[in-house]
Amino acid sequence: MTPRVDVVVIGAGLAGLRAATDLVAAGRQVLVLEARDRVGGRVWSHRFAGGQWCERGAEFIDANHTMVHALVAELGLELISVSPAHHTDGRRLLDVGGRATPMSLHHTLHDELARWIEAMDVLAATVDPDAPTDGALAEMLDRGALSDFVAALQLSPLSRVVVGRELRTEHMVGPDEVSQLMAAWMKVRRRRAGEGFEARRVRGGNDQLAMGLAAPLGERVRLEAPVLDIDATSGAVTLTDRTVVMADEIVATAPLPVLGRIWAEMPGPLAAVGYGIGGKVSIHTSRRIWHDYGRSGSVLTDRAWGEMWDTSEHQPGDGGVLTALLSSHDGAALASLPDTADRVVAEAERIFPGLKGLVVEKVQTDWTHDPYSLGCYATYGPHQMLAAWPLLRRRYGRLRLAGEHTDGFSGYMEGALRSGARVATEIRAGR
Repeated sequence: MTPRVDVVVIGAGLAGLRAATDLVAAGRQVLVLEARDRVGGRVWSHRFAGGQWCERGAEFIDANHTMVHALVAELGLELISVSPAHHTDGRRLLDVGGRATPMSLHHTLHDELARWIEAMDVLAATVDPDAPTDGALAEMLDRGALSDFVAALQLSPLSRVVVGRELRTEHMVGPDEVSQLMAAWMKVRRRRAGEGFEARRVRGGNDQLAMGLAAPLGERVRLEAPVLDIDATSGAVTLTDRTVVMADEIVATAPLPVLGRIWAEMPGPLAAVGYGIGGKVSIHTSRRIWHDYGRSGSVLTDRAWGEMWDTSEHQPGDGGVLTALLSSHDGAALASLPDTADRVVAEAERIFPGLKGLVVEKVQTDWTHDPYSLGCYATYGPHQMLAAWPLLRRRYGRLRLAGEHTDGFSGYMEGALRSGARVATEIRAGR
């Protein structure tokens, strides 16, 4: 007999697990289908010997990520601080032309970066964070590429290196692939976080959030169960092993590039939404050698590995973890090589001589080629946001969409949790 449930949730990331938890609490019969052999999706932590860890995916938590903070408290977890040194202090290095020097020594940067920040603040002030797609100005910003906005400021070559890399770090694609509306929208959220921007991590690993949500669900979560096809009209979900599950409601939390492979009727504007590309390499060392040089481990570079920081800050032990974010096209190309991690170690050795001999373990993650992600997170390019946004919260027969890409906190764990809670509320209310 074909099994039937009230709700099938596709994806056991934070969005799917939040929706499932809330629906089970409301008395609904729920089945969560997850293609991977683990829960968490793009929230994935790695544990090293000695009690240290790194984040292979989502890493930072802002002060205004209220649902994340609430879940941390609910699960009895603990948040640890991320030092502002990760962003701005005098120990941050700028690596340009093969030479790494303290960013604070580049005196010409100060005024130009201040001008860049001011220009972005002005741009952000034009966007309503709660209704970003409303109005004629939103239409204009949606058409414009962020690269045109940067070019109009006529920054110096060195400033363009810093701004360009920071934009690639934030959006995981180049500024020519980011709409001005998307950039303004993200800037508004960053301003709302204030000094609490990227200020926290979960002690022991962020994926404890997913594991904590999944544990009470028990056998309602089925791992290694990839979906082949969704029929939004009948409520039939077909797995790759040809098993069919019937549901009154389907909640799809898969990233849009993946969803388009299993939902043939997905609207074209959703299929067109851009996704950031790249990955991470984390290097576990027996000593935090960057401290020997009086550095924080934070490096911004013009090379393909993009940006590096100390993930082991406020973690126990003498060892350390440097994480390199391989962002945008150059980072994605580096991530696709067979010796990516060794190349990143060689670069870290160039900047912090002696590091190579201290390496204990290397961890690499490539989200671009992960078959169940096909990218990092949603990044709306020119002409994409206005077309896609109204479609993301629309009901399609028995199908509803959730995931970070459907929420105002797009790209964040907060957005995933909020989207799952929203869909569960809609289902309970019969909307």
